[in-house]
Amino acid sequence: MAVAAFLSFVVTVLFMFALRPVAFAVGLVDIPGGRKRHGAPVPVIGGIAMSIGLGVGSALIARPMSWPPILIGVYLLVFVGTVDDRFDLPPNVRLIAQSCAALLVALASGIVVTSLGDFFGYHAGLGPLAVPFTILFVVTLVNAFNLIDGLDGLAGGLAFLSLVVMALVSQGSLGAVSASVVAGYLLFNLPLGVNSAVRAFMGDAGSTVLGLIVAAFGIYLTQGPMASVSPSIGLWFVAVPVFDLFATIVRRLLSNRSPFAPDHEHLHHVLADNGLSRRYTLVVILGLAAVFAAIGVAGDMWAVDDGIMLPLWLAAGVLYYQMLRFPKRVVAAALWLLRRDLPGLESDERSASGS
Repeated sequence: MAVAAFLSFVVTVLFMFALRPVAFAVGLVDIPGGRKRHGAPVPVIGGIAMSIGLGVGSALIARPMSWPPILIGVYLLVFVGTVDDRFDLPPNVRLIAQSCAALLVALASGIVVTSLGDFFGYHAGLGPLAVPFTILFVVTLVNAFNLIDGLDGLAGGLAFLSLVVMALVSQGSLGAVSASVVAGYLLFNLPLGVNSAVRAFMGDAGSTVLGLIVAAFGIYLTQGPMASVSPSIGLWFVAVPVFDLFATIVRRLLSNRSPFAPDHEHLHHVLADNGLSRRYTLVVILGLAAVFAAIGVAGDMWAVDDGIMLPLWLAAGVLYYQMLRFPKRVVAAALWLLRRDLPGLESDERSASGS
């Protein structure tokens, strides 16, 4: 497993370098302007590089029979996402591709959400609704990671955190390989300063694939006789992107806007717009995701009933929405905590803003 994970990481890094000139030659770059605040064109190659690393790594390990159809879904989303990154496809085309990938998960791989968990002795099975619910769940996570990809290192960092926790809980080699390819991409996307010359984005090709992989692993982890954790525990591992998606939908509906209309009001946007630096914003949101994941792990270790963990998760979602409503309070608390506990980060931030 360790060798496969390392080789996946290396292959991803090599292709991140190899694809840069190709991206500039064919126009696969993200041009600044409008809601995009980077200063120069950035190659959008992360999704392609990660998919290649994932293919190599998965070929080197013993994998379940359910994996090949999921890998087909990965390459479907990479293809459609890459075309979208280059030519801006209509939303319905993207949704059709995402639905096809979800069908591959539910029907071809047999990874299906058959149960919502056990609530104080009552087993909440889905019966004939299992496949439709699975498709809805997969498409939801695909779009959740796609929508939250608006800050360097954020979508990749959240996916990496989810995959690492899932790999540790399940002790699965595919989780380790998947986390390794994301780590390879993050070397080019985290706001480290030293990597500015090779900065790259994942694009829709990457964010949608990460959502698909996390969704498939999450279902595999929580369903069937070999389940490692309960469904309510698994939700804690993907809390931030899911909360952000539904908070966005609620906010837009309350403002009489289409839930599919793009805006600049996700949590990472409002924190940055209210005085928190982009690096601090990344630390705060990843820290929040880590806290949620830790709650899930603790609930699993102490065998807390789904009847408690699910309402707690919903309450955490309400808290997330309140953070969007009162960002100045969140910024004030975050600055106090970060300057108190991470003084080195503060000095680094000053250097970054002065460069």
